[in-house]
Amino acid sequence: MGAVMMTQTEHARMSAIERRIKEIAIEEGLLTTSIIFEVVPARRMIEAMAYHFPTNFSHWTFGRDYDRLRTIYERTGAGIPYEVVWNFDTPRAFLVANNPFALNVLTIAHVYGHVDHFLRNSYFKHGRSFGDIAEEARFAADKFLEYESIYGHDDVEHLLDSAISIQWQQHPDPFYEEPDEKHARTYLMRTEMEKLASLQKGSADARRAEEGKIRACEVRLKELRHKTPPEPVYDIQKYIIENAPRLEEWERDVLRLFRNQSRALAPNRRIHLLAEGWAVHWHKHIMRRLFQEGMLTAEEHGVYNTFHSRVTQASRGDLNVYHVGPELFEYVKMRWDKGQFGRDYDECTNPAQ
Repeated sequence: MGAVMMTQTEHARMSAIERRIKEIAIEEGLLTTSIIFEVVPARRMIEAMAYHFPTNFSHWTFGRDYDRLRTIYERTGAGIPYEVVWNFDTPRAFLVANNPFALNVLTIAHVYGHVDHFLRNSYFKHGRSFGDIAEEARFAADKFLEYESIYGHDDVEHLLDSAISIQWQQHPDPFYEEPDEKHARTYLMRTEMEKLASLQKGSADARRAEEGKIRACEVRLKELRHKTPPEPVYDIQKYIIENAPRLEEWERDVLRLFRNQSRALAPNRRIHLLAEGWAVHWHKHIMRRLFQEGMLTAEEHGVYNTFHSRVTQASRGDLNVYHVGPELFEYVKMRWDKGQFGRDYDECTNPAQ
């Protein structure tokens, strides 16, 4: 573990506790792997939140988000998470340097819950299938600067403005792949021709009765010969990259790199509630073990309780995933422990049973 603003004694103690957290996670059946922890200043954490990755290309929306988060933090002391963790092949996490020691231990335990979810969840596995997205982000930063030097900052920024506006126009199923346009058109036209042939069979009276449907099929076939795309698509970025006639090759390159980031980040949005619920559920359990084993003091227990209760308190005005998520898992565990599942339970009509 790297350290910022931390004494050697604190660093050694935190490293020892992190090793014990990993042992507990393994004992409890969680999947683990090597995790890179970095203790960083608050501003570095804000950069990570605004830019989505440890290093990324430059865009005015990232600067806007950075200034907003920095202002909230400097004026109120709030507005940033206790940790940021990335679902890389080797997961990487940031902890805030000036957070209390017990809070950073809590966040390490929280990260181990996240990593188990990363390694088990199908959506997160799919997010990693786009290659080394951290390396791609670094490559994009260098590549976009090169394009800015050749084509001008404004041209690159305007292209990214457009890409960001449709960033989340993706299929709701992240495993879905848009069909090739040529194959889609061939399939639709074959289907329509078979339908037309079926309507044209039979007597003249039968054909006259189906005249409206026959005409509709003919119109549809004419449309399909020229319409693009032949049917609506979700992935607008992919369609533009493959079909926009006026795009230059460097513009397609920018859009490809940006689309990869969007596709890799989409799973985080889809299962945010479950991911945070699982991480909170396990950091509670792991922290309980650490206190029982005497690895943290009674004073640190008070610090932990304070920050844990702040994070997990219910909110009337918003959906707090750190409250609803773990409550969902606690409910599932309660149902399992009491045998409230399966056919016998579902078919039971006796309230007492």
